[in-house]
Amino acid sequence: MLRVGIIGLGYAGRQHLDAWLQNSEAEVKVICDQNEAIARPPAEEHHLKYVKDYTELVRDKEIDAVSICTPDHMHAEQALAAVQSGKHVFCEKPLATNVLDCQRIVEAVDKSKVKFLTGQVLRFAPFFQSLKSIYTSGMLGEAFFAESDYIHDLRPFLSGWRCGAGTAGDLTLSGGCHPVDLLRWIVGEIDEVYANSNKLALKEAPFPADNILLTLKFRSGATGKVQITTGCRRPYALNLSVYGTKGTLMNNKLYTEDIRLLEDFIDLPLPQKAQYQYYDKETEELVSAIKEDREPSVSALEGARTVAVCQAGIESAARNCPVKVFEF
Repeated sequence: MLRVGIIGLGYAGRQHLDAWLQNSEAEVKVICDQNEAIARPPAEEHHLKYVKDYTELVRDKEIDAVSICTPDHMHAEQALAAVQSGKHVFCEKPLATNVLDCQRIVEAVDKSKVKFLTGQVLRFAPFFQSLKSIYTSGMLGEAFFAESDYIHDLRPFLSGWRCGAGTAGDLTLSGGCHPVDLLRWIVGEIDEVYANSNKLALKEAPFPADNILLTLKFRSGATGKVQITTGCRRPYALNLSVYGTKGTLMNNKLYTEDIRLLEDFIDLPLPQKAQYQYYDKETEELVSAIKEDREPSVSALEGARTVAVCQAGIESAARNCPVKVFEF
């Protein structure tokens, strides 16, 4: 049994806790949160040890793996401490808030024998796995344009660290890491980003911008677009479109020249959800990677490369010019 500790019992932490409790090959032993009022009830309910200081958890010799579910700006310090203590890690997205910290994590993981999974959850959604398999099959030909959108009314979530002047971060990373990672995974690496943004819908929020548009240049020569809109008045959506030399994919609609005389898009009967919560599949992936002694499918390096694209977008918006993506 993999003995697990969880750091952070906010929304994501509770999802991780539920996923680990459902995993037949793992046993949750310890939970950690600075806010005892949040962590004590689940600790008592599931007969778990509670600690307030994460360093106590990562030093615990009875713990094999750690889930990191704290605010974004805390990920790097806690991930490094866990890796250096010989713990396997499941770290929520984004891996860190800057490229330097990502580099430190990647190097620490490379030097250790631990397995590290970055929680880019869309890669575990059956819907997007199906879309990736369609593109990989060659049915669309070679992509020349691809786009993805993160459309989320964040007004109900503007509390706690997400609205703190020093902790809120930039939505290009905290929200944009989802569509950016999706495009990297399906279409390929991104070399350059040009960004424009405004702040007209969430003027009271501490974010630099609430609406961001990233124009992408893929290594393959394809171009792309990511829209990150978080002050919108509409339901949540995460869209994906790929335009190829033989066909086009727009969410669950497919057109391809491989089907003769096709005149319109085909509606694909793929499972779709308003939200993508597949934490159970992520815990299963980490356990499998440990058992099989292989790299998890979304490694620290994969998480770092997504952060690098987002950081290039942040720098581009500030400088008003295209920015090359950092290469690890």
